[in-house]
Amino acid sequence: MVDAAPEDLACPLADYPRLRPIEVFPIQDDGRRGLVLRDPADPKISPIIVSDGAADVLVLLDGQRTLPQLATVLLLRGASISEGQLRSFLTRLDQAGYLDGPRATHRLERRKADFRAGALRPAIHAGGAYADGLQDLADMLAAGYLDVDGPGSLPAARDPQALPLRAAIAPHVDLHRGAPTYSWAYRALAEAAPADLYVVLGTCHTPVDGHFAATLKAYDTPFGAIPTDAEFVSRLARTWGRDLLSGEFAHAAEHSIEFQTVYLRSLGLAGESAAPIVPMLCDSLHSIVPYDKTPDEVPLVFEFLSALRETLVDDGRRVTLIAAVDLAHVGRRFGDEWPVDSLRQASLGAADEEMLSFVLRPDAEAYYAHVMRDQDARRICGLTPLYLLTALMQAEQRQGELLRYTQWVDADQSSSVTFASAIFA
Repeated sequence: MVDAAPEDLACPLADYPRLRPIEVFPIQDDGRRGLVLRDPADPKISPIIVSDGAADVLVLLDGQRTLPQLATVLLLRGASISEGQLRSFLTRLDQAGYLDGPRATHRLERRKADFRAGALRPAIHAGGAYADGLQDLADMLAAGYLDVDGPGSLPAARDPQALPLRAAIAPHVDLHRGAPTYSWAYRALAEAAPADLYVVLGTCHTPVDGHFAATLKAYDTPFGAIPTDAEFVSRLARTWGRDLLSGEFAHAAEHSIEFQTVYLRSLGLAGESAAPIVPMLCDSLHSIVPYDKTPDEVPLVFEFLSALRETLVDDGRRVTLIAAVDLAHVGRRFGDEWPVDSLRQASLGAADEEMLSFVLRPDAEAYYAHVMRDQDARRICGLTPLYLLTALMQAEQRQGELLRYTQWVDADQSSSVTFASAIFA
């Protein structure tokens, strides 16, 4: 059964329909309001648009009610939808991959089997978040360097006396929006001496088994693959005393590290005949650290950070760390009740500036306290990798330099995502 495509299966609706963990956000098209459903864990599931009235149904899909019970609740709430119409809508959701049940279970088992069988972690976002043709992608990257918001020039020839950078902060937003900002960090990396190893700390947008997860698979890119340093991963796991591969499947669809590999491979910094990488996905600190604690008071975080620091010290090679992070996510799309107007943009910029000052100082506990002073109301997407990188740079007493800060605001001011590039020498 694993070989059958999920959409080809004859699967009845679950007795108690439940919406899967997905993203739901509002959209307006030609004056009509709707909702977009998107699965961040599986880019092969196509987003769908439903009417904004469908929210009345979606909020009830918690797996606690049968279809007749759902129809009754909706009727009592004044919704004009018959049980037959409700069944058709739920069938559409199920066939599209958005409901729990046999079809979703089959899809997940098939994805896991395909991932385990593959020698490479494929460039799954090529052709979507960035161009997939070699020339088209090369042109896209070049345009980012030359953009008015980019550094203004392609990477220059490397000075023979240049030293490697110890660390960099780069975005993980799609390259259509973020290429100019990526370019600041990657031009600096290209003009520095190449490292022998790049350790990439990536945000994971879905839960991670074990909270920190590596993979031994090479990361493929349109320019070629980049091998993983399996020996470093093994030493880090032994030092930490936990399994770094239990959550390996999180790498299958997560984009944050993939986008960094595109740049590293395009510049010849990493690859089969250059440096390997250590791709490390990080779970959100919100799932690990209680609200009355700080990360250094939680053994799992403290011990992982200590193990990573020890493994880096013992390695002996020139190692560059990269935090693949975005910053704030605000506006109606992300659950706020206000547009991101000029006043909000100014306030957002001031808050991000203060936060980045703690990162670049560096002061990990001040950074975390800043984020949590309002319970992370700005939804800092790179919370965990930024904490780890800041703590590592603090231990080494290295100050950072901000190269570029960007606020991307949607044309209708419904949302804003912020991101930055920075380096530590």
